[in-house]
Amino acid sequence: MFIYKLSSWVDKIDPYWYGRLIALKTSYIAVGFFIANLLLHPKSPTLIMVISGVGMIVAEMPNINSLKKKDSIYLGITILLCISIFVFSLTSFMKLTFIITVSSWAYLLYFALRRKPELFPIVSIVLMLATISQEGLQFGNYYDMWNTTIFIFQFSLIAFWLHKLFPFMYHKIWLSSLLRSIETIQEMYNCKQNLLNNSIRLRKHARVSLSSINLLEHQHYLHLVKTIHTDIAELHLCIYHLIGHKHNNFAHINSNLTNLYQAIKNNQPCELNPHHQQYSYTGIGENKILDMIFNWNQLCKHVNS
Repeated sequence: MFIYKLSSWVDKIDPYWYGRLIALKTSYIAVGFFIANLLLHPKSPTLIMVISGVGMIVAEMPNINSLKKKDSIYLGITILLCISIFVFSLTSFMKLTFIITVSSWAYLLYFALRRKPELFPIVSIVLMLATISQEGLQFGNYYDMWNTTIFIFQFSLIAFWLHKLFPFMYHKIWLSSLLRSIETIQEMYNCKQNLLNNSIRLRKHARVSLSSINLLEHQHYLHLVKTIHTDIAELHLCIYHLIGHKHNNFAHINSNLTNLYQAIKNNQPCELNPHHQQYSYTGIGENKILDMIFNWNQLCKHVNS
């Protein structure tokens, strides 16, 4: 009972698994960094670990929704950080020349990325970390500068391979969006006065689902995921149609939706009652939920095979 309540509470504050995924990956990389620190003994371990790991956290932001983008963003942040630290180290910290150098470098980076303003926050992070890193460096000590850059490169390489070896868990984002969609569809019918708000929530779940599909692009079951995503969108339209009729068969649909919800939550195939096994319904909503159950069961077979 306690585990169930805890899980329900976490689902409320992290409905799409983004927070849990970032927390798990951050802890995983932190353990790897602590082990690497015991072996490599960098001069400023905390600073180097933060600089090397922050890019990986940025790469896990929801709007970076493909594996190729995540790798490119992390490598780009790491390269920019190393170059920025080296450039800033050529001047005395917090002197006029340092301020001019930082301002010029910032202008150059923002100007170079002017056609991609969505990357501006990344530039700000790079500038901030590169500036903070200068406090522990001595002006003119090129050995110290080179040594720090090499350690950042080593720890960044470790973080990148830890990221590549991290268990694949992006499917949980899609599964969470699917569960939230089923919850909202059931709530739409049970609470008709909040129809508009629930429709807005359902579109939000659909955007998360569509975005997370890009993270599954190399999985062999991708075609079934896309089909289920389409099914849930069509079921949304069916519910709108059913709400306008006094005599409808939503009780059958709701029963199957509840079974499907539990099956998805437990990562197992959905079992139907014997008289539900065949496509004997004439209603489009009933057939659509049966399509979803069929596709979900096919997905379970693909994943388990």
